[in-house]
Amino acid sequence: MKLKWYQFASLICMVVIISCNYKNAICENNTVNSIKDGSVVLFSEYEFIIKFSNLIYEKDGKEMRIPIFQGTMGDVSYKDFLKYCVDKKYLEPNVAETNFIIKAQKGKLTKTFHEFLYFYKGSILKNVDISKPNKIKVDGGALDIYYDFVINGVPFSLQIGISTDKKEIEDVDSIKSIFDVNLDENMETPIFTYRFWKNKTSNDL
Repeated sequence: MKLKWYQFASLICMVVIISCNYKNAICENNTVNSIKDGSVVLFSEYEFIIKFSNLIYEKDGKEMRIPIFQGTMGDVSYKDFLKYCVDKKYLEPNVAETNFIIKAQKGKLTKTFHEFLYFYKGSILKNVDISKPNKIKVDGGALDIYYDFVINGVPFSLQIGISTDKKEIEDVDSIKSIFDVNLDENMETPIFTYRFWKNKTSNDL
């Protein structure tokens, strides 16, 4: 009798283990399947071109939905994006992206940058004067600019990295409007970078 009960208990344990493994496999497949082919492009190490419609961040059960410039390929949670990148060997576990990338046509980098700013003025930066970033860092002729915003009570900062047409910017105070800055149209691959920082403001970066 004891042997039968032992065999029965063992059978139940095996069923539970198989069921859990199956559910985990289904979850993993759902993550991969929810991200469409071509919506994540590895540009360089830790840098990506993403084509999602919205990137969804989460905190305390709240969703913070951020639209993606030039994105049309569905909504994806940031958590699923990271898991997808780990599954594809683009990232190591517990490592985030360095930047997202916007590529432009030759001679249209400044125009694309302005379109990017106006796109976000229509959503997450609607209460922000986009001509005057909250913070500007200078590195030679390159700039890191920061815009602070809040979604559902959660602070964010949008960091944008641009290369200007100047070799050296000596006085950041001379930049009265970011729209007066021309980007380097002679870049071999015309790009600028961006990144969203959750739970941070420009003062933290």
